[in-house]
Amino acid sequence: MTKQARTASHRGTVTGYVFKLIRESIPTTQEQLASHLGVDRATVQSWESGRRPFTSVAFGQAITIRHKLARLGADGSLIAALDDAAETDFILSAVLDPNPATADIGGHPLGWSVLTHPLTDLLMWAVIGQPPTLIKGVQAPSDRRRGPVASGPTLGAGEQRAFFANLHVLADRTSRHDHRQVLLHRQACFLAGMDPSRASAAWLGQIGVDSTHHATFHTWSPLWPDARSVATSLAKQGDPELLRDFIARAHPDDACERAGLNYWAYWVGEIGARQRDDSFMTAATPTWRGTRLLRHLTHRLDDSHPFIDLNIHSVWALLAARRGIARDDLATGRTLLDRSAMLLDSGDISEQSKRELASIVYSLRTDGLTGTGTI
Repeated sequence: MTKQARTASHRGTVTGYVFKLIRESIPTTQEQLASHLGVDRATVQSWESGRRPFTSVAFGQAITIRHKLARLGADGSLIAALDDAAETDFILSAVLDPNPATADIGGHPLGWSVLTHPLTDLLMWAVIGQPPTLIKGVQAPSDRRRGPVASGPTLGAGEQRAFFANLHVLADRTSRHDHRQVLLHRQACFLAGMDPSRASAAWLGQIGVDSTHHATFHTWSPLWPDARSVATSLAKQGDPELLRDFIARAHPDDACERAGLNYWAYWVGEIGARQRDDSFMTAATPTWRGTRLLRHLTHRLDDSHPFIDLNIHSVWALLAARRGIARDDLATGRTLLDRSAMLLDSGDISEQSKRELASIVYSLRTDGLTGTGTI
């Protein structure tokens, strides 16, 4: 298969499936929707299958189509997701380049901006079939057609292996000491941690062994989030020791603690604007409050979570940075107290995590919170 054919075959897959969900949310048939949009049925069918990517539609026409879909009663969150779906298809095309060793590193879309949670959700939906938060509650495809109906835009097994293998090549080709390339390296490592086969574990482990920069941080630098991503990805692959070491040794000052919280705030959507690089982490006077972040982290205080130690540390840092925040949402505060008290008896967390949990419990009780008795 040529490079051109391989790229074309992926560029509309995720966008097409989201477009299909949009149509089904109205609900209407392909033929009826085509009539409303002023196109033929084959066009709608080709958009949904990805054979003729919706992203190739002229900008003005795409805006008109979105307005028509909204007037027909389509799910607004799905319409809004078309932008992320289009970027997902673009990233997939670039990562699945059959010649990653010669791909343009300087112009690679994984190095253009910091990935968001919704965008990463869509990528993992396509790569490993993990349904994104976006489609929870959205009804499954209801076309009455013969034969099996795809439940998502998931890649085949061979393409999944190629996706993760190509991430390794892209990361290995970058220099973390060239700040123009460090974001690409970081995000390739971050996505590699999602590999369900655990085939990325040894590769990530070697990067961790070769990298000693996490032990020598005196303050934040562009290498700090890179080290964090390698450590969290290795934890995702089943080895939490590098992450525990990073938590203990790579937070020497307020700038690093602030960087971790700013990144979390971006991840959960409290910082809404897309960020060109990781420098936003250094903002000394952030505008976000952190209530959504506290809720996000509280639900992830589970000793089976691969980032449990990082989640605990982040809650500890957030409570210190935002005094009284647990009282903004009392239900979350009480759940946090319950989960923290339960985790104190866990043997699967670090000693530092246990100390921070004890501090969390003390802080919450000082604020007058009591547990709910339920988790």
